[in-house]
Amino acid sequence: MHRLLLTLIICLFTVAGCGLGVSDYKDAVLDGLSHLNRNRPEEALESFNRAISIDPAHTDGYLGRANTLNTLGRYQESLIDYNRVIEINPEIANAYVNRAIAYSHLKEYEKAIVDYEKALALDPEIDDSPGFLERIFSNEPNTDRGIRRHLDFLKQKVQTSDSRS
Repeated sequence: MHRLLLTLIICLFTVAGCGLGVSDYKDAVLDGLSHLNRNRPEEALESFNRAISIDPAHTDGYLGRANTLNTLGRYQESLIDYNRVIEINPEIANAYVNRAIAYSHLKEYEKAIVDYEKALALDPEIDDSPGFLERIFSNEPNTDRGIRRHLDFLKQKVQTSDSRS
């Protein structure tokens, strides 16, 4: 009887511990998003780093950290995490959009164009509600443009620079 009770208690703690890990990961990601939305990027980085350390096999922590680095203007660093997200799950259109933003800021327009086109191919409606894009497209005069318009802008920019060469 004692063995059965002890076994049940151990199983209960094991199951509860598994649930806590998932909850901790989600909490860390949500904390990071909250900090990022409240313009606390350093705290967001800490939360996303915590999420990644809890579960490095999921994309949310990497995507959050990359978006935070992008917001901080640390574009080269953000590319590492966007690449990791795409490596884990190449079907996340948002990762391509955000990586394109980083490439655009780094003046790697051809790479940005490829990523925007990939994102639109994966999710044609991603251009419909790009609220976060308004603040990130600061390298273009009209900041209310969506993905397709920014893509056209970059294509014209590349075409113009090619014709000068």
